[in-house]
Amino acid sequence: MSEQISSRKDILSHVQVPGTLSLDCSVLKKGIDNYHVDIHLSDYFVTTGQGVLEGIVKKAVAGSRSLISSSDDINNFREAYKDMMTTTLHRVKTNLKPEYIQILQFGVTKFVLKEIRGQLEGVVQQMEETLAQQQYAGSRNLLPTQEKFAQLRRNYDAFLYRSNRAAFQLLQREENSLRELRKQLLGGNVSELMNVMFSPMLAAGSPQDITMLVECYGLWPKGGGGFSDTNLLLEKRLGDLLPELEIGPLKADVKLDSSQSEVYDTLHGLFSSQNILGPSENQVELVSEKFCWLEHPGNVRLLFDETVHKKFLRSVKESDGLKAHWRFKSDVKKLLKAVADLRKKVFSDIEFREALAAYLLRGNWSTQDQEIIELPQACAYVAGNDSKKILSKVDQSKVGASALIKRLDELEGKVSRQIKEESEEKFLQLLTDLCRYRLHLKYYRFAHRLLNRIRVITEHQEIQLAKAGGCLYELLGFDDNQESENSEPEIFHHAIIKADVRGSTKVIEALVKKDLNPASYFSLRFFNPINELLAMYGASKVFIEGDAIILAIYEKNNEPEQWYAVARACGIARDILDIVHSKNAHSKQTGLPALEIGIGISYLDEKPLFLFDEDRPIMISSAIGDADRLSSCSWKLRESFKGNMFGVEVLEVADGEMQKGEKGQNHIRYNVNGVLLNRGGFNKLTSEIPLKKLKLKSGGRSETMFVGKFPDVRNKDRELVIREGKVALWKDEKVVEIESDQVFYEIMPNSKLASQVLELARAKK
Repeated sequence: MSEQISSRKDILSHVQVPGTLSLDCSVLKKGIDNYHVDIHLSDYFVTTGQGVLEGIVKKAVAGSRSLISSSDDINNFREAYKDMMTTTLHRVKTNLKPEYIQILQFGVTKFVLKEIRGQLEGVVQQMEETLAQQQYAGSRNLLPTQEKFAQLRRNYDAFLYRSNRAAFQLLQREENSLRELRKQLLGGNVSELMNVMFSPMLAAGSPQDITMLVECYGLWPKGGGGFSDTNLLLEKRLGDLLPELEIGPLKADVKLDSSQSEVYDTLHGLFSSQNILGPSENQVELVSEKFCWLEHPGNVRLLFDETVHKKFLRSVKESDGLKAHWRFKSDVKKLLKAVADLRKKVFSDIEFREALAAYLLRGNWSTQDQEIIELPQACAYVAGNDSKKILSKVDQSKVGASALIKRLDELEGKVSRQIKEESEEKFLQLLTDLCRYRLHLKYYRFAHRLLNRIRVITEHQEIQLAKAGGCLYELLGFDDNQESENSEPEIFHHAIIKADVRGSTKVIEALVKKDLNPASYFSLRFFNPINELLAMYGASKVFIEGDAIILAIYEKNNEPEQWYAVARACGIARDILDIVHSKNAHSKQTGLPALEIGIGISYLDEKPLFLFDEDRPIMISSAIGDADRLSSCSWKLRESFKGNMFGVEVLEVADGEMQKGEKGQNHIRYNVNGVLLNRGGFNKLTSEIPLKKLKLKSGGRSETMFVGKFPDVRNKDRELVIREGKVALWKDEKVVEIESDQVFYEIMPNSKLASQVLELARAKK
């Protein structure tokens, strides 16, 4: 504190309030369940972690005092965490924003908490199975196994806390070397978020877990269960004592219906804390927590520590003289007298003694001790509360019982000395711990809100589905990240081509009448020849129906030099028309029915989404529906455009026509052996290749044509001719030619007219 403190007002002005914690989860895409954020942690971190965490749980259940010992597995786990977080932090320079990482890093916490609980449940299940087998077989080991199982159930919460705490401490060691890197790359409240991630309270199954309370905070009245009453009393007394300082009530006095409450409580943290904090309202996307001065532990010493005040007094005496010194001393005396009264009003003598007893037992209590006497009873015994009654319940025949009682008797003497010699100091310690407990309660709620909004996925199918959908966030190690970048390029944009066969039912009927095979007819004249085109244009099959095929051409992040999705889509569509024309000529000679198709091409400058049927991807893209509409042909237009020299026409439906607005469409199309390209696709095409614009007369009409050249996958140049047609009007069941700014784009087949356009373009060079 650089400023001079010379009055009660000055002391109060230096009281600190922790800054608001806030993380906006809306910055991240929702995962495959449309609620959680899907996170995939490094496979190496997960596999090494599973082995290490299993070992920690087994040691906890076995009663080992130390759950972590130096080993290759431990070292590998620590290195895997450090590698994963270092790589992730550096990705802030490329594809991860700081606010992303601040949320995603909680995936590590959720993995640890879920894995350890799962390992502990596995131990329970295994012991239940052993019990069942021994009961069935009448084994002589049945009684010892029953005792072990009862011990496991009794100490379940303690085992859970000790295991989680050990795992957190293991990872926290690596945070020492990551601290500067975090600060450099993330900025903001990094250190506080680390405190939230690895809070000792978060390691417990409940904020009232007795083992956690004794080890990390304090033993509140009624064996820890009386915190709420104690806190309310403290809020009231401090509010009266320090009216200048606002105390935000810890417990929210509100009633929430199901629509207002948090949606998920995966780890039951919000549920277990609501007795203390009240119901948890659904914060939807912005997860935040506000604090008051009573949630800053350092304020206790500032306000009530005589040693600190003496330093202030000496400074005032030296700088401002005796008069100011005595005036300030009067203020200090009032604060010290108030805190002395506060102790008596907040804690009874018995409660205070039990709290001191808990401090003495901290770090000096084992699972074996717990089997002799329960921890709350041990605290009561050391405090001198019903000692004889408690002692009478102790089974003195148990191994270590007499030694434990002797140790507790020695500690009872220490409590008495502390009451006599250090009462004020110990109360300040207890009050400081109470403030820290309040702070960590809000950390606990904040963390569980975040944990309920993320999902750590390990199943291959779910990872594949989320990745394909572009909604997977991966925290990978260096080697994992390199492998991912090299082997799994990301789709940025895509074009869809739909070729729709018309009148397939009639074709099949005609073939059946002639006792011919429809399957081979369609395979040889349509599907097989198209398959041969795929590699040439870099296309993939999306879907095949009996009378249609849907293809896709992707543009991927690792090959921008191959971003010719629309040009190549136009090329393969034109070749499909050539195939159909050629096969129809052969069918005519052999007396077989002809095929009629319509092709639509739609481009989207975004990645498609994918579902999976086992390992088979199923694309979801609005471009599929758009291409379907572009490939369609209205039966009403067939007669109007019979003998038309072009394969495609588009008409706007006039107001009042029945078709107006049907399925959201305001246009009808004629597409007979033609290719129709959407406007977005044409715009993309102009960025892919240079296009030469030409005007020509055809059939008494003025037509606008574009000519361009593009490379296929084998780098062979191919030419395109695109017609820019004018949208006409459909009114009173007739085609009406109108002046319109609306246009459409037809990809011309290899025809006499297309050849003439190409010749004209070459001549104008």
